[in-house]
Amino acid sequence: MKRKSIRAAVCGIAAALNVTLMFFGGVVYIFAYTVPMLLGLISVMIKKTFGVGSAALVYAASSILSFILVPDKECVLMFVLFFGYYPIVKSYFDKIKIKPLRFLSKLLVFNTSIAVIELLCVYLFHIPFFEDGVFSYALLIGFAAAMNFTFIMYDYLLKIFLVLYEKKIEKRITKYLK
Repeated sequence: MKRKSIRAAVCGIAAALNVTLMFFGGVVYIFAYTVPMLLGLISVMIKKTFGVGSAALVYAASSILSFILVPDKECVLMFVLFFGYYPIVKSYFDKIKIKPLRFLSKLLVFNTSIAVIELLCVYLFHIPFFEDGVFSYALLIGFAAAMNFTFIMYDYLLKIFLVLYEKKIEKRITKYLK
């Protein structure tokens, strides 16, 4: 019983922390992209400590509350449509044995998500993709290249963070769960 109550409390705090930090997405434009990435680390910790179900519940609660409470919808969409769930499902992608297929499947999911996010931002929330309103293929290609590079680094850093979490942090947390 103690473990269930601790899990519920930690997951509730994690969801509240996700929503609170999501507010920073509107402070500086680049935070709309970096805050959801950082919140993925919370998902990694919840998944590793309490399991996929708990991480999925934190993701769902954070997503719903963020849509209601957070004014920066681009930040919310980045979290909901990719960076909130990707750390939870990353281990399933990592089970693909053929490395090029694993890499391409991750990129396909990421690029599809980013395309949907940007289309929703432009057509549903009327957030301009280009600040000056002038469309440029060079700027679009630069954005796509930068986002793909960022994703590759993010995927690698998630792996490093998981190892660090398992070796340094998880033991300290799980001693309170017994």
